[in-house]
Amino acid sequence: MTTPDVPTLRVLTLEDDALVRGEIARAISTCAGFEVVGDAGTVAAAARLLEQFKPDLALFDLALPDGSALPLIARARAIGTDVIVLTVSEDADVVYRAIAGGATGYLLKGNVFAQVVEALRLVREGGASISPRIARRLFEDLRTRPKPPEPPEPPEPEPPTLTQREREILELFSAGSTYREVAKMLEISVNTVRQHVRNLYEKLHVCSKTEAVIAARGLPFPTQGN
Repeated sequence: MTTPDVPTLRVLTLEDDALVRGEIARAISTCAGFEVVGDAGTVAAAARLLEQFKPDLALFDLALPDGSALPLIARARAIGTDVIVLTVSEDADVVYRAIAGGATGYLLKGNVFAQVVEALRLVREGGASISPRIARRLFEDLRTRPKPPEPPEPPEPEPPTLTQREREILELFSAGSTYREVAKMLEISVNTVRQHVRNLYEKLHVCSKTEAVIAARGLPFPTQGN
C-alpha cells in the first residue's frame, strides 16, 4: 500500500543567535514534509523573506536586535503563514499580544530540537503548541482576573394599553356578540370593528376573539380615548 504524497510545508525562521538558528534548521531537517526556505536574524530581514517566500510556517523569536517581532506576527498571518513563537519571554502581556496577533504556538526556549520537532508535527495535524509553564500562567491569569459584570436583566415589557373602544368590543365579544351586533350596538361600521380587532390581535399577540378576551383579562383599564 502506497502512502499518498504529503505536501512539503515551507518554513521561515527568525532567530538572532546563529547557534540556535542552526539547531532549529537541524531539527526541521529531521521532519519529513518540512523545509527551511529562509532564515533571518533581524525583524527587517524576516519581513523581506515573508514577502518573498510567503512560507506556510514561521518560527519567531521575539526580541531581536532591531526590535520586537510581535507586529510581524499579524503580517505573517495576513498572508496565511502560521507562526510559532520560540522565545525566553514569560511576560503575560507579551504572551497575550502574541496570541492576539495570531500566533498558533508559544514555546519557551529549552530543548529547542525536541520542541521544534513536536511543534511542527502538531501544526501538520492542525493543532497548536504551547509550553506547559506558559499554559499554567494563562490559566492562573484567567482565574485571578475579575469576572465581567453580569448583564442586567432585561426590563419586563410594558403591558399593552387598550383603548376604551377596544375594551368595549372585547366586552361585547365576551358576551357572545357577532361583528355585526357589535357594530350596531356601538354605532360604527363592521369594517371599523374589524380594524379595531386587528389592532387588538397585534397588541395582544393573539389570532382569535376568544384568545383576545382571555389575554385582556388583568390589563390596566385604559385612560386614553377611542
